[in-house]
Amino acid sequence: MADSLHLPHAQYIPQSYYTQPHGPGHMHVVAPPTRHDTMATTQRKRPKYTRSKTGCLTCRAKKIKCDESKPNCLRCTHGQRECTWPEGVPSRKRPTQKRESAADTGLETRPSTAGSSGVSEASTPSNRGITPPLKREPADVGLPAMVSRRHSEPSIQLPTMNDMNAMRRQSVAVPSGPTHGYPVNPSHTQLLPAIPEASAPYSASQYHHHYPSNHQYAHSSSASLVLPRLGPQQGNMHTMRSMAQPNAAQWSPSPVADLDPLGPYFASPQERNLIRHYMHNAISFIMAVPVKNPVANANLLLACGGPATGADVAIEALRAALMGTASVHQSFLCSRGLVQGGADEAMARALSYRDKSNHLLTMACRATESAMTDAALGAAVAICLIDIFSSGRNWSEPLEKAKKLVQCRGGPAVMLARSKKVSQSRLFLEIAAIYELFGCLVTADAPTLLAPNVNNWWLERTSSADSLSYVEEGFGVSREFIPELARVVTFVAHALKARATGDDCKDAAAQDSDIVAEARELYQSIGDWMPSHITDTRVLAGDRIYQNAAQILLLREILDTPPEDEAVQRHADIVINLCLDCGQGNMSVDLNFPVIIAGSQMFGSDRTRVLAVFEIFRTQCCYEIETAEYIVSQVWKRLDDKQLRADWRSVMEDNDLKHLIL
Repeated sequence: MADSLHLPHAQYIPQSYYTQPHGPGHMHVVAPPTRHDTMATTQRKRPKYTRSKTGCLTCRAKKIKCDESKPNCLRCTHGQRECTWPEGVPSRKRPTQKRESAADTGLETRPSTAGSSGVSEASTPSNRGITPPLKREPADVGLPAMVSRRHSEPSIQLPTMNDMNAMRRQSVAVPSGPTHGYPVNPSHTQLLPAIPEASAPYSASQYHHHYPSNHQYAHSSSASLVLPRLGPQQGNMHTMRSMAQPNAAQWSPSPVADLDPLGPYFASPQERNLIRHYMHNAISFIMAVPVKNPVANANLLLACGGPATGADVAIEALRAALMGTASVHQSFLCSRGLVQGGADEAMARALSYRDKSNHLLTMACRATESAMTDAALGAAVAICLIDIFSSGRNWSEPLEKAKKLVQCRGGPAVMLARSKKVSQSRLFLEIAAIYELFGCLVTADAPTLLAPNVNNWWLERTSSADSLSYVEEGFGVSREFIPELARVVTFVAHALKARATGDDCKDAAAQDSDIVAEARELYQSIGDWMPSHITDTRVLAGDRIYQNAAQILLLREILDTPPEDEAVQRHADIVINLCLDCGQGNMSVDLNFPVIIAGSQMFGSDRTRVLAVFEIFRTQCCYEIETAEYIVSQVWKRLDDKQLRADWRSVMEDNDLKHLIL
C-alpha cells in the first residue's frame, strides 16, 4: 500500500506540455494579393449583369447567374452541384444582354465569351479562385512580433482571430459594471471577471467525463443525506464557447490590449493560459458548495484590477501564487493521464511560481503600505494552497506570514473594522483561520486566530457590508460550528502536551482524571450540537461529518478507546457514508481529513468503501489525496500486523509527514 503514493519523480520524462499550435487556432495575418494591372491607353469595362430570378433553384440559392439550360444548367454542371428546377416553370430563352458601344462610352469594351454564339456567360468556368498563387507576406498591421509570427515555444497557444473578435463582441454586449472592463460570465459569480478562454489548454469539460458516474462500491444508506447533483451549473460553466464566432474577414487590427485583456497583468501567453486555467477550474477545487466562487472573484479583482505588471509587489506575489496553484492542478491532471503534458514539468513550474511569490511576499511584508493590503494576505493564503495541493511541508512559513499580516493590521476584529472592503478582508482572514485550525490538528497546537478569547470576530458582523456566508460556501461547514471544532482541537492539543510532559508525581493521576472528565463532557457536547437554522444540504452533511470526526478524535486520542469499539465504528461509518455521498455529488472539497480520521478505524470490507471515497475525491483534489490515502494504508498495515502506534497521528509523526490536509 505504501506504493500508492504516486508523486512526480525526477526520472519521469515529461512530454510536451501543450500541443503544437498547428491547428485552426494558429493565426496568420496576411495581406491581400496585389493585382498588377498595366495601365493601357484605353481602359476596359466588364459588362454589368444581374442574377436570374427564373434560373434553377440551386443558382438562386447561390445567388449566381444561371443560363437556364435544362435539365442541368452549365453553372451546376461545372460546379458539380445538383441542379433542381421548380415544377411547372417552363424554360425561357435567355434575354439578350444590353451592351454599350465603345463609341458611346469612349471606352474599349471587353469581348464576351457568350457573344452571339448563344453560349451563356456561365458556360465558361468562373475565374474566381483560380488566380495564380502569389507569395503572401504578413501584413504590417501594428501587431507585436509574437502575434504576427509562429512562436517557437511549444507551451504557447495564441488566440485565433475569431476568439479575439468574440472577446470584443462580448465586452460590448455585456452591461458595464465593476468588472474592470472584462465580460461577465454568469456561471461563475456575479462579479467574477470572466476572460474568454481563447487558448486555455484545459477546461472542466475536457476531463470531467473521464470519471465514472456510477461507482462500483456500495455503501449503507444509514445516516445519509440527499445531496444535489451539479448538472446545470457544470453545463453553464463554459457558455461563452458556444457564442457565434464572427467571420475572420471582419477582423480588423486592434491594439494589444484589445487582443487579450490579461496582457497588462500577465506578460507571457503561458502566464495568461495559467490564469485562465485557474479561473475556469478553481470553483471545482476551492468551493465546497460550487455555485459561485468568491475566492477566485476576490483574487482576480486584485490581480487584474490593480496596476500593471511589476508596479505593486504584493499584487505581483498574488499573481505568481495564482499561477502556481493552476500549475499544481495541471500537474495532477497530467499525472493521472487526463490531459497531455508532463506532470514533472508542471510541478517544477508550480514550485518556481511558489518561490517567486514567497520572495515577493517577503518584500511586501517589509513595506508598511504593502503589508496593510488584502493582496498581501491573499498571496499568503494562496501560497498555502499551493503547499496543500502539492503535499508540501512548507505551509507553516506562509501561514505565519499571514498571521503576522493580520496582527500588523490590529488583529482580526480591528482589521475588519478598519477595512474599506470588509467582505474581501474577511474572506482572506477566514481562509487563514481555517488553515491554521487544520494545521493545529496536525501539529497538536492550539489555534490563535480562533482562540476562545479572540474569536468574537468570527460570529459578529462589523458593518452592514460585512458578509458571513463564505465559510459555509467555501468549506461546507456551518459558521457557528467552527468555534466548536476549534474547542476540540485546542483541548486535544493541551491534553496531549499535558500527558507528554507529565511526571510520575501524585498530581499526574489527578490531572489525567480531569482530562478524561473534560473529554467526556466535550464528547457529549459535540454530539448534542445542532445548527440554529436550516442551511444547505452540503453544509448539513459537513456539520455531521466533522461532528463525528471530532468525537472519534476524543475517543481514540484522549479516552484511549480501541478502533474496533462499537462507538468508534458507528461514528466512522457515518463519516464514510456522508463523504461518499458528497463525492458523488461533486461536493467533496475539504473533506479529506475526516476520511483520514474515520478511514483509519475501518476493518475488512469496510475498507473498500474508504478506497471508493478516495477514488471519487480525486476528481476535486490534487496530490494531497495521495498523501491522505498513504496515511490510511499505513494505519491499516499496523492494525493488521498488531503493531503499536496504529493511528493516523503516529503514522504522520513516524514518517515525518507534516502536511496540511483539508
